[in-house]
Amino acid sequence: MSATRPVNWPLQRDCLAFYGDPRQAGWLHANTVDVPCPWPLHVGNVAVKNILIHKKCAESLMRVLGSVWDAVGRDAGKIAQLRYDVYDGSYNLRFIRGSAFAMSMHAFAAAIDWDAADNEQHAPRHLFQDDSLLVVKFKEEGWIWGGDWSAGSIDAMHVQAARVHA
Repeated sequence: MSATRPVNWPLQRDCLAFYGDPRQAGWLHANTVDVPCPWPLHVGNVAVKNILIHKKCAESLMRVLGSVWDAVGRDAGKIAQLRYDVYDGSYNLRFIRGSAFAMSMHAFAAAIDWDAADNEQHAPRHLFQDDSLLVVKFKEEGWIWGGDWSAGSIDAMHVQAARVHA
């Protein structure tokens, strides 16, 4: 794949203006698409073929997935070994945990969680690290990785298409 410049995603505080209001009737159908994953995904024992994502994130997500797939030699066994086949969701209409007013990036279909069991939120130890292929490829596209957050809010399973700080 050719190198691209990272996408300059909006700040979280600007996501309502950038992505639209996910609480509005018809928003989900009008603003999201299914992006096929080049390798098999599963949530528990359920096979998943697509990742539901905001249309504005779709091309970037396709580049990330394609880049990861190419980097492992299109080997589903390698993907499984790295646990990149363990998918824990994207779209979820909800507030940020602990907030009664701030929408989660999942509500905008602009966040994805991977392998929650091995990357528990707030856990000091997690499988995914800064040099993990999946993390590296998302960061190359400008996505924000929750593993970079402060010790009290680490969320190593999480990537989002929204910046936390300017």
